[in-house]
Amino acid sequence: MSGLEGSWDKLNVILNPERLKRKLNQTAARVGNYGVKLIKEGIVSGAPNSVKFADNHPYTIARKGSSKPLIDKGDLLGSVTYAVPEANSVFIGVKKSAKGGADAANIAAVHEFGCTIKVTPKMRAYLHHNGLHLKKSTQYIHIPARPFLSPIFSSKDFLDKVAEIYLKAVKEAF
Repeated sequence: MSGLEGSWDKLNVILNPERLKRKLNQTAARVGNYGVKLIKEGIVSGAPNSVKFADNHPYTIARKGSSKPLIDKGDLLGSVTYAVPEANSVFIGVKKSAKGGADAANIAAVHEFGCTIKVTPKMRAYLHHNGLHLKKSTQYIHIPARPFLSPIFSSKDFLDKVAEIYLKAVKEAF
């Protein structure tokens, strides 16, 4: 027997680049939705993938009237999203800006990695006026890391679920 036998029409349908691209985009969107769901659940629970957030400072608790880290007006929570920029890729993270014009990406980075802020005279006066009286020797304010993305993305459960979603899509495509 020389040559290949079979239904070339069926193979052409299966290997159709546009169909495959559409399927990959749908699959990336499923992964994006799943990641956003886990991140939001982690923020609300205060312990993404069972990694508990550092407690808020008493001043922060008094100012916002809640002890829940990362949740104030819901801007950060509302800015968690996903995008499918091209077939077979997905961005899961935080929008650049939240409602009201807040820079959600910078706020997210501060929470994810923590930061140390040099206290300026203007900042010291503002905090003093608002009830936080810093010692004269205080030169820096430290905001502890409260990772809400990396505990999700590095978890075996997340990675296994992503693999399962893609495997199912490949089986459906072929």
